Amino acid sequence: MNNVVFGPAKLLILILGKYSGELVMAAAKRSGAKGGTKVVGRGHGLTAYCDKGESACREVTEALIFTLMREEAESVMQGVIMAGLEDPENVNGLALVIDAAAMARPGSESKNVESAPERLGSEGMRSGNVLITCIITHGQAEEIMRVAREAGARGGTIMEARGTGTEDDVKFFGISLASEKEMLLIVSLEEHAQAVLEAICGLSVFSEPGGGIVYTTPVEKMFTLGR
Repeated sequence: MNNVVFGPAKLLILILGKYSGELVMAAAKRSGAKGGTKVVGRGHGLTAYCDKGESACREVTEALIFTLMREEAESVMQGVIMAGLEDPENVNGLALVIDAAAMARPGSESKNVESAPERLGSEGMRSGNVLITCIITHGQAEEIMRVAREAGARGGTIMEARGTGTEDDVKFFGISLASEKEMLLIVSLEEHAQAVLEAICGLSVFSEPGGGIVYTTPVEKMFTLGR
């Protein structure tokens, strides 16, 4: 029987312009990435992560790629950076690197057979940015993004999602079940994160049980791609 083994890993989140996804993923694979998961989202400024005024913050279609990395992490990150430097006209977006406490996969070939480690990123593994993730009922993300921007967030990306709750979950937790959801990723500077969280959590969607959840993750590294 195969064991489930855990090991340290990095999660690379690429938030890219509509036509950049295939180019960047190809560069990541050439640099050692084993694969990734692609999602389409509606962006509000993250692919133009800079102070370019409202014209740069209009809603655009974005491609999001999630890929877990282990020993190949540095090589993959360099490959992604080079893709942006070599083709800035066609590659644009934002890359976030998050320290994953453990990456689990079946198999016994790994030397690391410990239980999932309770490991958090150290102070030296912070970029000064925070990823704020909101999972809410469908139709709420635009308003959340509006108040987050007013509180200091620079941009965000909205993805369509589905809940996985069952009728038994509803009975147990005493909450209303909404299968259609939205997932909103917001990047904020650490010094603005508390104000953004307070603004978000002050909305009526979070006053109802089951209306949504919010959690934050420190960003280890962040870099822009392209122009």
